[in-house]
Amino acid sequence: MKQILIATMFLASCLLISACQQKQESKSLSGVIDTLAIKASMDSLGAVVQKANDTKDSEMLAMTWSKDGILSAPGNPTVFGRDSIVSFFKKMPPPPPGGAIKINPIEIKILSREWVYIFGIDSLKYTPPGAKKQIVETSTFFVLVRKTGEGWQTYREILSPNQPMSATK
Repeated sequence: MKQILIATMFLASCLLISACQQKQESKSLSGVIDTLAIKASMDSLGAVVQKANDTKDSEMLAMTWSKDGILSAPGNPTVFGRDSIVSFFKKMPPPPPGGAIKINPIEIKILSREWVYIFGIDSLKYTPPGAKKQIVETSTFFVLVRKTGEGWQTYREILSPNQPMSATK
């Protein structure tokens, strides 16, 4: 009888310890996500992408992509891997003379501590030679960003084709 009581107390202790450990693990997994810090990281990542685009700095651009990144661009086969993606962007023609591309995120959705998606519009503004009106062309983008050992980086980007938006005076 004494052995049964000891065994029962041991089993109950093990179950209690196990339950407490699971509760602590659950708390650490479901804890508060610091959305302000993540959004600040997305703003910083976006600024680096914009600067890399403006300065044609391929090394800076490479820092923004995960090693196993994937790019889908209209009229092109899917591009796999950071180095191939950077090569793809190096081959893109520059904007027209006087043209500028602006990256405009519209929606940033934090999915977890490690995943964020960003939807937005890229705008290309330029004035064709001899024209009086500025042209604005847009394309949409959907970016899946992942927190890696190297920081927040683009894992997947899907680009749509440019669409003429409007002519301004």
